[in-house]
Amino acid sequence: MVKRALLCLLLILGAVGALQAETFNIAAGTKLNCRLTQTLSTKLNFQNDPFTATVTEPLVIGGKQVIPFGSTIDGRIAWLVRPGRIRGVGEMRLDVVRITLPDGRSYTLNAVLTNAYGAPGARVRDEEGNVKGPSSRLRDMQGVGLGMGGGGFVGLLFGGAHGAVVGGAIGGGVLLADTLRRRGTDLTLPTGTQLEYQLTRELIVSTDAPRESASVRPEDIR
Repeated sequence: MVKRALLCLLLILGAVGALQAETFNIAAGTKLNCRLTQTLSTKLNFQNDPFTATVTEPLVIGGKQVIPFGSTIDGRIAWLVRPGRIRGVGEMRLDVVRITLPDGRSYTLNAVLTNAYGAPGARVRDEEGNVKGPSSRLRDMQGVGLGMGGGGFVGLLFGGAHGAVVGGAIGGGVLLADTLRRRGTDLTLPTGTQLEYQLTRELIVSTDAPRESASVRPEDIR
């Protein structure tokens, strides 16, 4: 009788604990801030490569940390393009898939990237969360201008005004040809880059984390 009574008590306590579990509805539009745990680059990575980020600011609702600091966000590079020549820039889209809390609870995550900080020249360019890298256009035009100036100066020394025109054209042409041969600057998001995501769908989080009792099991009291 005592064993049966103890079993009933354990079942009742378990039911009460389940009733006390709280559920939080995190609305679409809520911001999550995280930090990349590895470097991503249009030069070294490929489409569909996975990535991870760590939550840097806890999400607090009613005084409780619903999404704690240190939660892990898993994602993948959904789209990637290397920079072209003259006008092209590197771009990528980082889609998130899942968020895992420190206690092991895991939830599907629907969110879009809205901002990226800490990556030189990188910026989120549209509502789909595509990250655009630095443009090499100014650098390329400066190089062509430098070639024209150098060639023109040499031509002026040896051929006067006419030589300056010819030398400038030759110098600029040589630098332009070299520029056309090279790709633009790759987009690189270094480790530690701050990413801001905005939920596109409601996220429901329960405080009832799955746990195994380390004390008494029903089979131990039969």
